[in-house]
Amino acid sequence: MPCSACKLLRRRCTKDCILLPHFPPAEPHKFIVVHRIFGASNITKMLQEIPMDNREDAVISMVYEATARLRDPVYGTVGIISALQKHIFHLQSELNEASAEAMSLRTQLSNASTSLPSSLLEVSPFTPENHEFHHSQKSSQQNAYSNNDLQLLLPEAADYCFQETDQVLPLPY
Repeated sequence: MPCSACKLLRRRCTKDCILLPHFPPAEPHKFIVVHRIFGASNITKMLQEIPMDNREDAVISMVYEATARLRDPVYGTVGIISALQKHIFHLQSELNEASAEAMSLRTQLSNASTSLPSSLLEVSPFTPENHEFHHSQKSSQQNAYSNNDLQLLLPEAADYCFQETDQVLPLPY
């Protein structure tokens, strides 16, 4: 079987064809893309100048560069690298914002925990088991802690936790 390069170029493929190991007949799209950007003679020249053990990496790089160049004729792989760097910068800024918010919430929690009754600190209100327990209590038991104590921790969730109901409600988040 001729390699995909020789088949596309309509020439006879020999046993010592330099393109045969890198462009097998089962993957003609690889050579089509590379040929469109670099040309057959340039591909052959580049592969001849590269040591035998590095040729496969060079072909992979040529295929990647050619594919990127077809998608973005102006910037090619540089455009991909630039877009990824912008994405990393955006994600880093989001991470910094989330870290600052987490630190702020930890500070608020530590400040609020000093003013809360010790019995409230023994049972964490953030586990699903405790959340369902609060909903199954009668209203007289629910008022053991005032709404103001919990509003220090979770202002928007305090009213939700003390709704008058006997059924177990799903978590709001």
